[in-house]
Amino acid sequence: MIQGLLAFLRNAWRGLTTMRTALILLALLALGALPGALLPQRQLDKARVEKYITDHGWWGQLLDRLQFYDVYSSVWFSAVYFLLFVSLVGCLAPRTAEYLRQVRAKPVITPRNLSRLPHHDRATVDRDVDEVIAAARSALRGWRIAESTEDNGARTVSAERGYLRETGNLVFHFALLGLVVAFAIGKLYSYSGQVAVVATGTQFCNSGLLSYDSFTPGLRVDGTDLDPFCVRVNGFRASYLPTGEADTFDADMDYQSGGDLSTGTWRHYDLRVNE
Repeated sequence: MIQGLLAFLRNAWRGLTTMRTALILLALLALGALPGALLPQRQLDKARVEKYITDHGWWGQLLDRLQFYDVYSSVWFSAVYFLLFVSLVGCLAPRTAEYLRQVRAKPVITPRNLSRLPHHDRATVDRDVDEVIAAARSALRGWRIAESTEDNGARTVSAERGYLRETGNLVFHFALLGLVVAFAIGKLYSYSGQVAVVATGTQFCNSGLLSYDSFTPGLRVDGTDLDPFCVRVNGFRASYLPTGEADTFDADMDYQSGGDLSTGTWRHYDLRVNE
């Protein structure tokens, strides 16, 4: 029974750590994120979620039980996310180790019996051995080359190439792993907030949750350890196109951060969009 369980776990691990499984999990993760974009989320607007549940009756309550209003912190989304992370790490670790071993190893020595190779040829040249070796080096420029001398005095040249494809493969999947990790860190420790500041010398200080009109914390953010800074808006100018579309925004403002907060020093800054 124990052997059967170990065999099952071994096969499950092998299946999980294949790139095919990682791509399937990535597709499931993208599919699972759709409700977060299509349905109201409690983390953003609790009142809207309650209204949606009331308006849609049993269907809205069923979605609530399935955690569709808390997608990014739900059990099923976190499970898929965790499995994707494990799958990528479990797939990349052995592939990277094998790739490094292959890159560091010398090319395989030329076999004595060339007839065992699927493609081979024989020729006799009336040239010095050193000249032939030099010509081989020149023809194989860009390849990984290894030269050897056999016991009978014969000199051989082995060459390999084709690692660039695997390099690109590993770079792509490490980039994918980096995105997964960055997304997780962002969901855990990032936060966003909105506050209206009147452009008549009114100021705003990032001192706590009560300073914001609305605040969206990450899963590990409670709002008690925000980076302190203050902003004072002295004036605001905007220009519009004839169609009524906004063209430019320019805010004349002062700010405090770091040691300026203790000394009461304000620094001027002209804030413009995309500048």
